[in-house]
Amino acid sequence: MIGDLLLTFNKDATTWHTRTKQPWQATGSFGCARLWTSQPDETWRGSPWAISEDDQWVVWSMGEFFGSQPGFPRALEDPNDLNGHYLLIAYDKLNQHWHILTDRLGTLHVYRTLDAGSVTIGSFSPALASSLADRALDWEAIGGFLRFGFFLGDKTYWKNVRLIRPATRLVMDRDGQVISETRYWNWHFQPEQTLSFEEALGKFSEVFSEVVREMAATGTLALPLSGGLDSRSTLAVLGCPNQAGTKSLYPFSYGYSDRSVETDIARQLAEKRNLPVRIWTIQPYLFQKLDQVISSVEGFQDITQCRQAFVVEEFSRHADAVLAAHWGDVWLNSMGSVGQPPCTNSELGREIFQKIQKKGSSELCTLMRGVLPAGWETAAQAEIEKSLNALGTIREKDFLIKAWKTAQWSHRWTLASIRMYQAGLFPRLPFYDNRLVDCFLRIPSEHMTARRLQIEYIKRTAPDLAQVRWQAYDANLYNYKYFDTWLLAVRAAKKAARVLRNQRTLQRNWEVQFLNTEGRLGLSRWLLEGGLKLHQFVAPKWLEEVLQAFYRSPDGANGYTVSMLLTLSVWLEKYG
Repeated sequence: MIGDLLLTFNKDATTWHTRTKQPWQATGSFGCARLWTSQPDETWRGSPWAISEDDQWVVWSMGEFFGSQPGFPRALEDPNDLNGHYLLIAYDKLNQHWHILTDRLGTLHVYRTLDAGSVTIGSFSPALASSLADRALDWEAIGGFLRFGFFLGDKTYWKNVRLIRPATRLVMDRDGQVISETRYWNWHFQPEQTLSFEEALGKFSEVFSEVVREMAATGTLALPLSGGLDSRSTLAVLGCPNQAGTKSLYPFSYGYSDRSVETDIARQLAEKRNLPVRIWTIQPYLFQKLDQVISSVEGFQDITQCRQAFVVEEFSRHADAVLAAHWGDVWLNSMGSVGQPPCTNSELGREIFQKIQKKGSSELCTLMRGVLPAGWETAAQAEIEKSLNALGTIREKDFLIKAWKTAQWSHRWTLASIRMYQAGLFPRLPFYDNRLVDCFLRIPSEHMTARRLQIEYIKRTAPDLAQVRWQAYDANLYNYKYFDTWLLAVRAAKKAARVLRNQRTLQRNWEVQFLNTEGRLGLSRWLLEGGLKLHQFVAPKWLEEVLQAFYRSPDGANGYTVSMLLTLSVWLEKYG
């Protein structure tokens, strides 16, 4: 395992930022280029690491590969044959060229500097920024982050640090100058229109089972259980009664209260398969773990979203990896546009802009108006349209939206969140496996409407799990379709009972972290204390008014505003 890596040209990285307490160590020297690594520690488990070499190539791989893989260096000839959660750096000794390859969906992030005088490639963005003479912040990009909760495209906090996009091969010469930057895989959607629902279900079932079983084949696997369908789908594969290997599972769940619906459902699912499940109730932890959280996700998402931080240290003692079944809810659903006629990318870009902006973001951006440059929203709109143009071979509106969300939202938000797991153990990502992606590219969108294919998969492969209620509908998979008919009375009765008991349901992590004495002190420390860098951009009196309004009537909108202000302030103090 390694913590992070850097590739530098004519630079000494020893004094640059590290994610862990361990210093950068030179791993290899090639002319003016050096490869550096940092070691993991108790706050950052990092990634698997391997080195291959022959007469021409030295290949360093970070992460894990899925399925059968071609050996190096043959894999470098066609990177699309590689499948995994990985990053590759390869040195061509004959031509003295460097090759940097990201996986198809860019699951392990790697950055580069744009300053010609300081060429650096690396997996930890603050390290690259600390190498720059010009560390100007990119307020146009930060405006998009505040509006949507994630950065668009390849943007970061700094003008001169960019993320290398998914499915990219970047080739540089011995001095670090770019020779070429190409994509080896492009988005497409070629549904088999004659594929019946039954045939689609069979294809998905076969590929999904293969992928999940393979990911559980080595070591003890931490298995998240929740009230949704994705974790239930993985349990349907791995938790079969009397199946060999179930002793290598460590099921767990966490919720926001002792009466959490999420953990109650997780407990029922585990009982169906006679599996012990570890349950946690999330407690206030954020202000004790701020340093670890901000460094793990690098400030690229609202830090209250990383609730894994509360439990990752504990379950890392019991498991070797975690099965992170993220993004299944997007692949296995429609985007609400099935059957709609195509529209222009300009029209769709405006539609996406409106749909993905966060409640509370307008107030947040108004607070920051003194520093956000004129036209930043126009630039964000243009970036969305540009990214849609890059998906130009897709003509169906519903899948075009899904592809855009995967290439942008998943890449910049979901995968930043998944990094929080690496504080304790490495995540395995079934829904980012090329085999499943290729499967989804062939299934007509109408089969995905309203999670139909996934629901039917669970009902047929695990009818006992289908009998447990689905949190989104408070009903099992056999009667959830009556959500708006006879189940209305059941839901009304439950709500009335909660009101009579004066029982408040906690639904968001910021409620647990902020609405208590420790949270108030923490917010005051990071938003109001004198001398904060944030005060260069927002007057303390305005921040105090925001906090007072939040405490008077906390809701989703002002909760987002406060969470993002906290994220920005902590990031500025540590890295800005």
